[in-house]
Amino acid sequence: MYESSFCVKSPGKLILLGEYAVLEHAPALVTAIDRHCIVKISPLYNSTFQIRTGNLNLPEIQFTLDSEGDAHFRTPMSVKTEKQLQFVLSMLKYVTQRKGKIPGASIEIDTAPFYHKTTGHKFGLGSSAALTVSLLSAMMEFMNKHIEQEDLYREAFLAHRHAQGKLGSGTDIAASATGGVMSYKMPETIDKLNGQVNPHYWPEDLHMITIWAGYSASTRSFVNNVNEFRDNRPVKYDAIMQTMKELSEDGSKVFANGDTDAFLNIVEDFKNQEYLLGQESDTEIISDVHQEIFRMVKSAGGTYKPSGAGGGDIGVAFCKNSSTAEQIRQVISDSMFDIMDLKMNPTGTEVVHRMNFE
Repeated sequence: MYESSFCVKSPGKLILLGEYAVLEHAPALVTAIDRHCIVKISPLYNSTFQIRTGNLNLPEIQFTLDSEGDAHFRTPMSVKTEKQLQFVLSMLKYVTQRKGKIPGASIEIDTAPFYHKTTGHKFGLGSSAALTVSLLSAMMEFMNKHIEQEDLYREAFLAHRHAQGKLGSGTDIAASATGGVMSYKMPETIDKLNGQVNPHYWPEDLHMITIWAGYSASTRSFVNNVNEFRDNRPVKYDAIMQTMKELSEDGSKVFANGDTDAFLNIVEDFKNQEYLLGQESDTEIISDVHQEIFRMVKSAGGTYKPSGAGGGDIGVAFCKNSSTAEQIRQVISDSMFDIMDLKMNPTGTEVVHRMNFE
């Protein structure tokens, strides 16, 4: 009998420009980054499954899957453990229902690079999207149903929506599946599942320094607040969002054209609109912490904005030359904040290891 084991890795993402505006079908500028979710999958017999997630400190879980993809555990699980595994179990159910019965397998999941080593805080780097893409790709290979990269984004987008119970923009899925830096527009309707992905080259004179603000923020609660503002005060919302959409469009264009000066100006203008959106929606998108980091980066000659929903988490400093980048690194190193040294990852999902068994 011929069977294979696979190790698949997918990068996380960092949004450079276009947060919130991307949900209104403006392009987001996003890059895959050099932190990966790694999934290893190997055959087990008797249709048994086990899941190992070392960085989450979960016990080894064993179960079987029925014809509908529902898990039946060998020993009772705590509510906490079942909740932590909910996303993975939902993915297994999705694949079973869409692609057929999955052979028994041992699945190892490593998402440690998406968590702060000391505090355990989860970074806003698209870990669930990277897990979706890695797990889906690994299971397809394991079932001998190879999925081409151009189809991986679409299928992973469906799977992620199934697991999360919401649509989302798909920005993080696109970055994990395809890699590199790109402009991304979400699908126009819920029935159109392919967003627009336009890959770019990174401008030679654009330097990026990623900074950890010290605590995580809830993307869902921030987006809910902004949506409430949209529903209750549509005229004011539309005015702010129109400016953000125009900045997102222009920012993607000048980035693609390598016009770094124009891009730096647009980043700062977009950050100011995020601040206004936060003020009007009673949401701390540009928090006091982000304001403090902005002032430090500005004093060193660069500009700065949060990446993602804002509040806390990760921000991105940009500048035009290496000497300014070094000054920014120095001023941040002397502060209470941490430099993360994230870099653009040129490739998307990769099958990096395979062993054959007879």
